[in-house]
Amino acid sequence: MPARRRSLDWGQNLKRLERQLPAPIARLMRDLVKNLREAQRQLEAARVERDTRWQKLQTQLRRDAARLLRQLEKAVEPPRAKTRRARPRKSGRARRSVPAEASPD
Repeated sequence: MPARRRSLDWGQNLKRLERQLPAPIARLMRDLVKNLREAQRQLEAARVERDTRWQKLQTQLRRDAARLLRQLEKAVEPPRAKTRRARPRKSGRARRSVPAEASPD
């Protein structure tokens, strides 16, 4: 188990190495580690944004596919038998069969 413990202490090993290096190289290493952390943060943010966009796009594509399928089903279904519609009700008062102007006086 001692070999396993050594591999898990990489942070301490890195600090020990930094102390042994000359100052300019140690600063360079710290800057590199800082930049690496920032790049990892940006990469994770980009992954989250990508996943969000993908979910939104996938939802829209599913809606469009369902809508197109409904349109296709409607287009290929056999025509319905025509049913007789009731006469529309006349609006307003009832009309006379003979116009009022042509009535005999």
